Order: sequence, then structure tokens, then C-alpha cells
Amino acid sequence: MGQFFEYIKMALDNIRANKGRSFLTMLGIIIGITSVVTIVSIGNGLKNDVVNAASQQTNTVTVQANTEELTDPQVITGDDISYLKSSLGDMVESVTAYQSTTGKCTTRKGTFDAYITLTTPDYADTMNSAPLMRGSYFTENDMVNGRPVCVIDELTAIYLFGNTNVTGMTFELAIGSGIRDVTILGIRETSDDMMEVEQTYQAMGLDITSISIEMPYTSAEAFGIPVEGFSSVTLTAADSDASSQVASAAVRVLNSRHADLGDAPFIRQRPIDLTDMFGAVMDGVTAFVALVAGISLVVGGIGVMNIMLVSVTERTREIGIRKALGAKTGSIIAQFLCESAIISGIGGIIGILLGGGLTALISALKLGGITASLSLPAVVTATLFSCGVGIIFGIYPARKAANLSPIEALRRM
Repeated sequence: MGQFFEYIKMALDNIRANKGRSFLTMLGIIIGITSVVTIVSIGNGLKNDVVNAASQQTNTVTVQANTEELTDPQVITGDDISYLKSSLGDMVESVTAYQSTTGKCTTRKGTFDAYITLTTPDYADTMNSAPLMRGSYFTENDMVNGRPVCVIDELTAIYLFGNTNVTGMTFELAIGSGIRDVTILGIRETSDDMMEVEQTYQAMGLDITSISIEMPYTSAEAFGIPVEGFSSVTLTAADSDASSQVASAAVRVLNSRHADLGDAPFIRQRPIDLTDMFGAVMDGVTAFVALVAGISLVVGGIGVMNIMLVSVTERTREIGIRKALGAKTGSIIAQFLCESAIISGIGGIIGILLGGGLTALISALKLGGITASLSLPAVVTATLFSCGVGIIFGIYPARKAANLSPIEALRRM
């Protein structure tokens, strides 16, 4: 053990004697470790943000027609939706279904392709919808009477009319062969991100006109394309912990109302869990980018090997004397490996401190809305990796030093 501490002392003395060269040798390790720690921390922050956003929707469940049992999945009727809402009572906040179609809307500003959502009034507060900035959503009475009314978003209002103060105004909408005048009841907010994207595309001269319209599904009958049914229904549980019970209850209700369709015509939708999926995607992206950044560690390791080879050349006389006095090959190897490991280890510590500092700075400033989260496994891995780099890339110089003939080493000097 005493000999080991002696090697450490010798290594530190040599590093102090060549401060500038030692720092430049460490630089590749410092940059690599800083990059890896910072990137992994940013990746963890993004993952946490995405997973938290996904988990906020855990009280929303979907029940769908079992396509293995049914040839025509469009079997959930408006009466089914109403019955679900009344029978589940306080267990649910909303019950909705929707179908999508396309059409064309015409105003004084021109004719535009439109994406149309035919749905129920509860759609107003589900599906992660943006809040209304003007007017109101269509009501049960509008749906029962099939009134040609709609809700549009802020960006759509600007496209169609040039401003957002358009509640109560009408425009011509064509779906299939049917054409009707549709009245605007409300305007949804458009997120700042979408506005920025739109401005960016406009600045680039690209036309991505996006017209989004939400209407009562019963109004489609006036256009000659009545919605007979839906393939799925989305329920928002009053308590997120009870979402599974809500889904099971909805399946039982629908199966009992459509017993003539088979033993299990409806099932709870079980897609890949969004939280797990987003987490796995972010982990993969972070690992890939960290791996690319880690290439600089290899470059840093080559720098360590290079400077250790120079050190062997400079200290040929010292090595010759030590071997002439009886130093074993193993002790020479240990001496040089210890020095390369210390150089890499110091570089790794500096890199970890810089990476932690950058992580804290990014979190404090919230650059790009990112909340970085320092990863302890990344710090531990970076520490071990930096020391490993020193040992691995120090093996060749150490063996070269150990294999020098004492007579040849002394004669060269």
C-alpha cells in the first residue's frame, strides 16, 4: 500500500512539474465528460417534462369496438354516449366521441381546405383541447337539433377573416356534395408554439394554411353524410385513480347494450403506454447524443496516451536507473498507469463540475423551456469512464516503459 501512495506522489509531482502540458492533456477528457454529463442531464429534464405532460392525461380512457369481433366498428351511437354519461354519473367528467372528415370553406378571403372534427359537446374539455378565448362551445341543444354551428381556433379565424373577433359570423362550408352556411360560436386559443411555427413558415414563403373546425356530429346530416356511429368513445374519469374502473364499467355498459353483436364487442383500448413510450424514446435519443459526445473521450484518451509516450521518452534515464536498482516490470507499469489514471481522473472531476454547473445554469435560465436534471448514474459512469480511459490508453506507454532495457536506457542518455 505504501508503494502505491508513493506512485501517486510521483505522478502528482510530475503533473505539477508540467502544468501546462498536463492541462492540455486533460482538456479532451474535460470536454468529453462535460458534454456527456450536460447532454444526459438535459435529456433527463426533457424526459421528465414529456413524461409529466403525458401522465397528466392518465384520467382519460378510451373504449373501442373490438375489430376482431366486428366487421363494422362504427357501432357506438349517440344514444350509447348519452347512456354512458348518465349511467356512470359522478364517475366521469365527460364522455365524447368524434369522427374526422375534410371539406372546403369559403369566405371573402378565398377558399380553403379544412380539417373537420364531428363530435359531441364534451369534446370542449377533453383531448387536451386549448381553452376558448371568445364565445362558447356548441351545446346539447345544438347537437340534438343538428344546427350548422362550429368552433374554430385563433389561427383559423385569422386565415378566414383576418382577425379573431368573428363569433356570430358565418362562412360557407362544403363537405362532399353538401354546402351550408355555418355559424361560428367560439374561438379556441392557438398556442404560442403554433403561432411561432406559422410565422416561421410564412417567413420562408411556405403555405401551410391550417383550417380546423369542430362541429356537432349531427350537423353532418345536413351535408348528406350522416354520422351513424363511432368506433370508439373517450371518457374522462373524475378521479385519475379510478380510470381503470371507469373503463371497465364503460365496457360492461356497451357490451350489455350491444349483446347481439357478440360476447365481447367492446374492449378497453390498450395502446403502448404513452409515458413509457415517450420515456423510452427520450432515453434512446439521449443515449445516442451522449454516445456521439463520448467520442471526444476517445480523442482525449489518445491525447493521454500521446503525452505518456512523450513522458516515457523524457524519463528514459529515470526508468533505466530504477530498473538497474532492481525495480520490477510490474512496478514500472503501475507507476505510469497511476499517472495516466490521475490525469484522466482530474480531467473527469473538472468535467463533472463543469457539467453540473452548466446543468444548474440551464435549469436556472430555463433556456428553451428546458429544465435539466443532473443524473447521478451519468456522473458515476463519467467518473469511472474517465479513469478507465486513463488506464486503457496508459497501458501501451506503461508497457513500453517497463520493457526498456536498463543498459539501453542508460546508454541512450
